[in-house]
Parts: sequence; structure tokens; C-alpha cells
Amino acid sequence: MSTSTTTNPGTLSATASSQARFFATTLCNWYLATLDPYRPHTENVQSRLRHPVHVVTRRILYGDIHSATDGGGGGGEDDLEALFNDDDAEMNDGGPDSLTRRSAARMEAFLASCSVALREDYHDIENVMPTAESSVVAVGAKDKKKGGGGGSGKAADGEKEVVTVTSRARTLSMNSTKAHHAYRQIDHGDLLLRLELYCRTLRRIRSLSDANPNNPLSECVIQYEPKKSIRSRVRLIVQTYLRNVDCVRDVHKTLMNLILRATLEVLAVEVWCEEVKSTVDRIISEYEHKVSFASLAFLSSPDNSAETHLAPLLTKYFEYLQMDWQTLVSKCELERMLRTVLDDDLRHFFKDAVFHSVGHILDTCRGHRDSLDNIALPPPWKEGVFGMVGGGEASGDMETAIKKYCSDASLVKQALRDLRREVITVNGQILSPAHSSMELAENLGQILNSNQLAFQLSPRGRRLARKKSSKRKTTNFTSDFGLEEESGFSEGLSGGESDASSKIDIGIVDVLTRRLLIAASRTGAGGDAYFIVRDLFGGDEVVVVPHHSEKINQGTIEIIVKLNSVIIKSHAKFDIIPKPIESDTDALIQFHTTTTETIYLQPKVDASVTTLKEKKTNMTGWRTLAIRPAYYEKVPNSR
Repeated sequence: MSTSTTTNPGTLSATASSQARFFATTLCNWYLATLDPYRPHTENVQSRLRHPVHVVTRRILYGDIHSATDGGGGGGEDDLEALFNDDDAEMNDGGPDSLTRRSAARMEAFLASCSVALREDYHDIENVMPTAESSVVAVGAKDKKKGGGGGSGKAADGEKEVVTVTSRARTLSMNSTKAHHAYRQIDHGDLLLRLELYCRTLRRIRSLSDANPNNPLSECVIQYEPKKSIRSRVRLIVQTYLRNVDCVRDVHKTLMNLILRATLEVLAVEVWCEEVKSTVDRIISEYEHKVSFASLAFLSSPDNSAETHLAPLLTKYFEYLQMDWQTLVSKCELERMLRTVLDDDLRHFFKDAVFHSVGHILDTCRGHRDSLDNIALPPPWKEGVFGMVGGGEASGDMETAIKKYCSDASLVKQALRDLRREVITVNGQILSPAHSSMELAENLGQILNSNQLAFQLSPRGRRLARKKSSKRKTTNFTSDFGLEEESGFSEGLSGGESDASSKIDIGIVDVLTRRLLIAASRTGAGGDAYFIVRDLFGGDEVVVVPHHSEKINQGTIEIIVKLNSVIIKSHAKFDIIPKPIESDTDALIQFHTTTTETIYLQPKVDASVTTLKEKKTNMTGWRTLAIRPAYYEKVPNSR
């Protein structure tokens, strides 16, 4: 009986590990040999380390790794160093024009961690004059080292000479405005360990990509890291902390900075979520408590306390990241989206606000009407909010990203299931439910090319619709803000009163089919409204839940076809319910949202037939979210 074993692509082989070590060693040696000792460490990281790190990142993720490491056609170290030395070098590695958003986030977090490896202030500077005196100091120090343990009188004289000349050099440098300062730089072993961990992460990502070439990059691979790598990460944080902390008041701030930067790197995200921040804050508070007790009892030194108490806490923290990385990445990406689309002042205002009544909420929302009416949402394919596009499309290639999304069977199946829960109208006509994307396209095509729609787009139909629009009643989605007043599909039409008949291009049917699937996806773009309402109006004492009602008087997704555009409006309702939630708990207030996307059309007249095709603009894919309280009427007292 034979058994076969399969190798996990996330587990590095001996060859892959040696490749990562080669890149790390080559980069480390080049950087330390070419850095400017008279510039601060942080400036050297930005001016000298950033470009070679970018070169190595692209080479490992997309390039020919083997030719660079085996001394073959790639040229090995010489080839890499040539790229390191040329900031404008073209890297023909076969990859995209730029790194994915999350790959770039990982690189930036790594560089930030390197920058804080040394704390640079006035006391960190060695004042050295690069003159004859400094040469004497160097020679004297070398002679002293050669004297070693000889204990001769010459060694003692040499030591005295070094001290004298050094004092003179420092005095001259303090008095001279043109003095050169040699700054402390990062240690070789420290930088090499950081680079090796970084390169090993990239090599894991490359191994997973090679094993699944049709899938996007697996940006977060901390779940595959062995215990040895975790211990190395913990050791780096502990050593950096001990170097940078002088007093008790610096402990919390320094540790928070170091741990959060390390978290951004291993999760490959740009911002941390509240859960990560609160977890790190709790770890630091626990460490401070243990250290303060040990210090008062004279039980251990700061170094011993860090090894005894801090290292185990950090180990558990990284194990927590390994276990919950998917949830944490999603929450960090959500926080990034919220920071992108919402103004900081608006978020802080509603988070800190205390409402005393429904009327108070209505007045407050009315005062912030402009902000709540016009929340701009970037294209989901650009921001990478699709379930399968974890890192986002750096190039913003709309067609490629949408096709990739719509080719994922599981995502399309879920989107179709979500669509069947909605009531979809096209210029007032109800769209039949569909169980496949092909069936959805057929149903859309039937309505778009129907005689009824053709009449609505005709001059006579537009005149008739304008007369009816003035008599339209308030819908169940209309609030006291009056945001739905433009829902009449015939308002604002352009093109004059031409008698030419209109025909929808077959490509528009495909466009609308894909956009509907995206609009209905609650795991992707469809969840934006919920998360924003929860962020603004949720809290510790209330919960935001989607409103469920059996009676629906209006389409929850409206498609409004005009001669110059197609507007997709996704409506939703959310209840704010106090905690704890019981079966008979009533909502404190209800909010209505409308997410609007406009697809611009370009009419083309041919033989008295107007064909409508999509017109790409710089705003293609952008959506506008409007949030407002439900319409409430003041009930007079019965007295």
C-alpha cells in the first residue's frame, strides 16, 4: 500500500528558501555599501532602499527568479545591482505596469518598519568631522584594536590619543556650521533578517501564484509561516523596542507603532481596523501591568522583562493573525473603504453624537444633507471589493475586472440569488426573475427592445411622461429630503424632438446584465450602503439591520433608460434597533439609501434608426450613495 504526499505551495522548499535568502543578502550588502553615512537613517531608507526593494519585489513576484539566483542568463548579483543603481531602469519581468494595491501596501509597511528600526534624535548622532582629524581617530582606533590584549604602554598612549582627537573633532563640529554628521545606520544583521522575512513572504506568494496561475495573487500568506519565522518577527519587534524606549511614557506609543506596522506588512493592508487596534492596545496594557509589577518588586531588568513578558504576548498575537487573517483583512479593507468615501469630520461627528429623539436625528441629518446626499463610491472593480479581486486592479482595467468577476460561477450564482430577492423595474416594467446570466440578458433584451420602451423613448412618449411626472405621488422610498424627485425616466432627455426611432445596441444588454450582477452582490458593491450606514449610525447600544417587509410598492432596483444614459438605482432600507434585540423590539428609526450609477450612452443615427451604445468617461463606474431618514409625520397630541 503506497501513500502519496502533496506539498503545500505555501510551504517553501529548500530551493525557494535559498532564493529568498539570495535576494535578501544581495540587497542588504548593496544598501549598506552605498548608503550615505552623513544622512539620517530614515532618509537613506527612502532614497536608497525604496527602489531596490521595489526591484526585488517585482522580480520575485513576476520575474525569472532562477536566472537571477543560479548565475545564468540573468547575471545574478551583477544584474540586480545594475537595476539597483538605475532608478529609471525598465523591469521587463512580464508583470503588470505597477504593483497591485496590496502588494504596494506591503512594501510601504516594510519600508516604514525599516525606518523606525532606529530612533533618530539629537542624541543618536555621532558628530564626526570628515577631515584629517577624523582620519587620525579612525587610525588610532584601528591601532588600539590591533593592540588587543597586549597591555603595552603604546596601546595606552593610543587610547589617550583617540580620546583627545575625538573630543577636538566634536568641539569643532559643534562650532562649525558646515560640520558633517555621521548618523547611526541600521545594523547588518537587523536589516538582513527583515529583508529575508520580506523576501520569503514574496516567495510564498509566487509559489501559490505558480500553482494557481488563473487566480489573483494571494496577498496575505502569514497563515503559512512556520514558528521559526514568527519567532524572528517577535525578536525584531522586541529588539527594536528595547533600542527605542528610554522612559516609561514611551512604552505604549512605541509598541503600538511597531506592532501595527508589522501587522500592516503581514496582512498586506493599508490601514488597520478597530479590532486590530484594540487587540494591540490590550496586549500592550497587559505587558505594562506585568512590567510595572516586576520593576516595583526589583524582579527583572527591562531586557529580561521584554523577553519574559513581551515576547510571549507577541507570539500569541501573531498566532491570532494566522488564525483570523481572513476576517481581519476584510475588516481592514472595509475600514479603508470607509476612510476613502467618508469625510473624517463627518465620521467623527456622527460617532460622537448623542441623539435624544427622532426629531433630533432628523434635524441633524438635514443639517448635513449635502454630505449625506452625495457620498461618492469609486468603481468596485478599481477598489478591489469583489470577492475574487482581493488586491484590486492597479491598472483600473474595467472590462478585464468585470469579466473576471462575471466568469466566477460561485459569485454569479450568489448575485443571481440576490437578484431574485429584488423587484427590478426597467422604465416601470417589471423584469422577470432569472436563474442564469443568459436568462437575465434575454429578459433585459426583451424589455429594452419592446414596443413599449420604444414608445417611451419617442418624442410623443417623452412629452406624455413629462405630463405624468408632475402628478406622480410620493413613493415609499421618498424621505423629507425629496431625493427621488428625478426618478421619472423621461426627465432631462436630450436629443431634441427627432422622429427617428431608437434601438438599443446589443452591447448595452450585456453591459446592463453585468452591472446588475454587480449592483445586486451583497458581498461586493451591494454591501457599501449597509456598511456606511452602520459606520455612521451604529454604535455600542444599537444595531443596524436590513429592513424586511413583505409589501413592496416600488422596485428595489430601478433601471431608467433615457436617450443619453441608463441609470441604475439600488434602493435599500435599514432599521436602527436598540440592544438587546427581542422578537418584539421596534426600530428606533429607519434610514433609506439609494445607490445611483449612470451609464452614459452615445446615440448613433443610421437610416432613421438611433442606436444607443455605451460611452466611456472618466466617471464610468462611479456611484453616488444618498442616505436619509425615512419620512416621518408629526402626530398631534390627542389633548
